[in-house]
Amino acid sequence: MSTAFTMVWTGVGILVGVALTLGVRPLVTVAPAASNATRLTAVLLTALAFGALAWRFGHQFDLLPYSVLAAIGVALGVIDVLEQRLPSVLVYSGVALVGGLLATSAILYSRGPDFLRALVGMAVIAVFYLALALVSGGGLGAGDVKLGGLLGLALGWLGWSALVTATVLGWFAAALMWLLLRATRRRPQGSLVPMGPFLLLGALITITVVPT
Repeated sequence: MSTAFTMVWTGVGILVGVALTLGVRPLVTVAPAASNATRLTAVLLTALAFGALAWRFGHQFDLLPYSVLAAIGVALGVIDVLEQRLPSVLVYSGVALVGGLLATSAILYSRGPDFLRALVGMAVIAVFYLALALVSGGGLGAGDVKLGGLLGLALGWLGWSALVTATVLGWFAAALMWLLLRATRRRPQGSLVPMGPFLLLGALITITVVPT
C-alpha cells in the first residue's frame, strides 16, 4: 500500500488516540491515568497500530473493523496495566462495533461463511477462557474472558490459523514477561501479570504481520 495512505491513516490514529484518552478518562481512577506520559503513550500506540493496519489492509473494508479493534484495544491495554481490569463497557462496545462492521463486510462482499466463523471463534475463545478462569482460581478474570470473545470474533474472521496463532503469541508473551519480572525480582511472588495487553499484542502482530 502507498506510503501516503499509510501516513494519512497514521494521522487518523493520532486523532482517534487523542479522542479516546479524553473519552475513557472517567473509566480510570488511578493517578497515573492523568499523567501526560500515559496519554502520550496511548496516542502513539494508537497511531502505530493504525499505520500498521493501513500497511496490511490498504483500502480494503477490513481496515475499518480492525482499526476500531486497535483503538479500543489500546485503551483496554492501558487501563489493564494501570488498574488490572478491563472495563466491560469498552469490551462490549468493541464487540458491537467490530461485529457490526464485519457483518456489513459479509453483506457487501458475500463473506457469510467468514462471519459465521468469526461468531464461532468468539464463542470458542470465550468458553475456553471461562474454563481457564474457573480452574485457575482467579488467575484469569472476567474481563479477560470478555476480551477473549472480542478477539475471537476479530481473529475468527481471518481464519482458524490466525485465531490459534494470536492466542499462542499472547500467552507466550505474557509468560516471558512473568519470567522476566520474577528473574529481576520486580514483581512479588504470587502476583499476577495483567493478560489483556499481551492478548491484544498477540492479536495485533497476527493481524498485521502473520500471513492468513
